[in-house]
Amino acid sequence: MTSSQGAPSPQPLVVLAAGRSLRMGRPKPLLRWRGATLLQHACEAARAGGAQPILIVAEDSAWLSQRAGVLGEVRWVSCPSAPQGQSESLRKGLAAALEAAPDARAVLVALVDQVGLRPAAVRRVLGAAAERDADAWVADYGGRRALPGHPVALGPKTWPLVDALRGDVGAREILQGLGERVRWVRLPLAWRPTDCDTPEDYQVLLVRDGTAQLEPQ
Repeated sequence: MTSSQGAPSPQPLVVLAAGRSLRMGRPKPLLRWRGATLLQHACEAARAGGAQPILIVAEDSAWLSQRAGVLGEVRWVSCPSAPQGQSESLRKGLAAALEAAPDARAVLVALVDQVGLRPAAVRRVLGAAAERDADAWVADYGGRRALPGHPVALGPKTWPLVDALRGDVGAREILQGLGERVRWVRLPLAWRPTDCDTPEDYQVLLVRDGTAQLEPQ
């Protein structure tokens, strides 16, 4: 993807990490998996997949940045209104991404609790968005077409729809209304990230990797 001047266009990715983790009982971005925090893993997948800049939306970015570990070059976005619902952090993240990368032709969105996001998945969704044949591009693991499907790339026609969101709703609401203007990016089922919402989810994740006794609980 290149700009009108021939230089590579920015391909921003927003990591949503502003949830209150009520079901988990402790901040999900700081959970450790395979020797790093979930936020570190999300940023590394985004960076290795070709996204730049990487923006992290947090309810209190100063507090989280001091605890999340080394993340490389990222942009922090504070969202004190995050407790009002997911739409708050999505709107904040999109606005910050467009301010940081005004020439972007799509903005990717990923959730910090989608554990195991692969750089190849980021790369393929970015590549699909570069073709500009849709209004949104959604990772489709194993041909199941399950929404929201992360990462999601949102094109310019969806940005006003994001700005109009209120309450505890996210990209799913927009994607459901796009119909054929959603491009499903087919990916192997084995690449599908694991949703980590509860202590039980986290324990299963650790046991599956054989690290249950290595990670702090």
